[in-house]
Amino acid sequence: MRFLGLGFGKSEKALAAMVAATAVLALLETALPSLRSLRQFALALVLILGGLLAMIRLGRLGAWLIRRFLWRVRHRMVAVFFFVGALPISFGTLVATWGVALMLGPITGYMVTAHFLRHSDRIEAVAESLMWQLRNQAQPDRPATVASFHRHAEERFPGVLIQAEFDGVRVSYPEGSLAGEMPSRLGEEWAMLRRSDGLFLTAAVKDGQNDDRVVLAVPVTEQVVQDLMPGLGILSLSAEGRGQDGGGWPAEPGPVVEGGAQIARSGVPPPRHPFDWVVRWPIQARILDWNTNEVETATYALLTRASALWTTIFSPQGPETFRFFAIIGYLLLATFGASLLVSLVIATSLTRTMTRAVNDLYVGTQHVNKGDFSYRIPVSGSDQVSDLSRSFNTMTRSIEGLIEESKRRQQLEAELEIAREVQSRLFPATPPELEGLELLGICRPARSVSGDFFDYVSLDGGRLAISFGDVSGKGISAALVMASLHSIVRAQLSLLPSDQSQPLEGSAARLVERANRQLCENTSPEKFSTLFFGAYDALTGTLTYANAGHLPPLLLRNGSVQPLEINGMIVGAFPFAKYTASNLSLVPGDILIAYTDGITEPENADGQEFGEDRLRTALARSAQQPPRECIESVMDEVIGWTGNSTLQDDMTMLVVKKR
Repeated sequence: MRFLGLGFGKSEKALAAMVAATAVLALLETALPSLRSLRQFALALVLILGGLLAMIRLGRLGAWLIRRFLWRVRHRMVAVFFFVGALPISFGTLVATWGVALMLGPITGYMVTAHFLRHSDRIEAVAESLMWQLRNQAQPDRPATVASFHRHAEERFPGVLIQAEFDGVRVSYPEGSLAGEMPSRLGEEWAMLRRSDGLFLTAAVKDGQNDDRVVLAVPVTEQVVQDLMPGLGILSLSAEGRGQDGGGWPAEPGPVVEGGAQIARSGVPPPRHPFDWVVRWPIQARILDWNTNEVETATYALLTRASALWTTIFSPQGPETFRFFAIIGYLLLATFGASLLVSLVIATSLTRTMTRAVNDLYVGTQHVNKGDFSYRIPVSGSDQVSDLSRSFNTMTRSIEGLIEESKRRQQLEAELEIAREVQSRLFPATPPELEGLELLGICRPARSVSGDFFDYVSLDGGRLAISFGDVSGKGISAALVMASLHSIVRAQLSLLPSDQSQPLEGSAARLVERANRQLCENTSPEKFSTLFFGAYDALTGTLTYANAGHLPPLLLRNGSVQPLEINGMIVGAFPFAKYTASNLSLVPGDILIAYTDGITEPENADGQEFGEDRLRTALARSAQQPPRECIESVMDEVIGWTGNSTLQDDMTMLVVKKR
């Protein structure tokens, strides 16, 4: 539980110490009651510190749970849709429902009050009619008129009570029903009259010239409520001015008897659909008490349904208007529900698509992390997320190809290293020791292997065979041709005469001719080579050579530079080519330099070749140095000319110095 920080740190130690101190104070309090205040203070500190630590731990626990829950993208998307969509829609629906409920309640109360006011106005109109009749009659005729009027009024207002007072004489019907003094505030403002026998809607009409008046009181019965609010719902109002259950809310429909008090009510309409809930609303009523002559505010309750309320509101407009608005409402409700369902389906689909793609990418990265580049993410669809998965598959496929290519490259490099090592063994390891002659050849391949070659072999009788050449092309193919030519030349050395009295010109020419013929037989025409072959006789100091298309070697003598002649075309291209040989007598101080085009043809940044002129200048500066330093100095100068350490071509030089 390290993530909750439940280690026993300084805060926990402090809390433990305070708990221990509080326990010690509680034990000492039995002997020293004066420590009670200190013990209570310590206990308060323990509770405060413990509460703070608990809040911190709960906060850390909540943060950890949130991090764990929101780690998955799917959970994040669910949270986003909940807070952006579900929660606002739910809260908005709740607010709208509550607003409709608040709207339906006052509208219902207003309608109920308006029904009672209209009924009261009708009662007052009847009272004024009776006043007009009694005003023009003699006193003896008035009781009969009241009785007759009561019979007719009973048809409209069942249980109506009448009291008429003219010239100080009171007449009530039924007799004794409204006997005694009327409340003085009766008729001052609209209010129900409350007596011990129930609630009444009253109307009091007075004559403006004297104290004559007529009072009608109609009991508020269940039938009256049903007639006033047909199909609207339950209205419960007792003689005590409160609802049936004592809290202002009526009970379900049924016979009601409560302490002898009269209760008026009608039934709750049946629901028209599952969401046609009951609307409960308290309505304030003003009631005039018969005994105290005080107007009180009482609460009577209404239970109805929204459908009944809308029916009552639109009933004056006709059933067609109500049906029209009902259809519009149902259509809007169905559209809202369908849009919610479509939104839910779309949100779920998008969430699953995105989270599935992210999860597939995560699984793919885990495979890649383990080195499994052959794993492919399943892809479906043509959106950006699908393209991302395709890009991942393309990336892993490319990486897998690169790895395979890297393996092949490493294998090829290993093979090239073997070839380089084999080729290096073809070059002479050490120059031969020949009296009065210094000899050295160096080759710097542009790649792992080279198409240039040089060779020198000691022969009997103080003679030395020198070969030097440049195969067309680069790389493995050129190296193979170079190895073939090297072995051919060595195999033909037996053509050279062992008798020093015999000349070498013809033998050297025949050697080159045979090498040319064998190379043509064993290689394709495009694989040709240049070849310089020479045989040096130490006794006479004569170099007999045949140059088959190679760059003319340079002879440095007494400060001047002169090239040797070319005796024939390249080898390996024309099988019946003829070659000749030439003789060169070397004197002490002579320096012979053979080189390949890798020395003269490299270009600088401006595209200018190093050239033979610069080579001659470089040789003039380094000719007096030992052969190795001379060769390396020239090669370094060529590399400096190009400005790049990477060789453009194989560089090979051979230096022969006559002492």
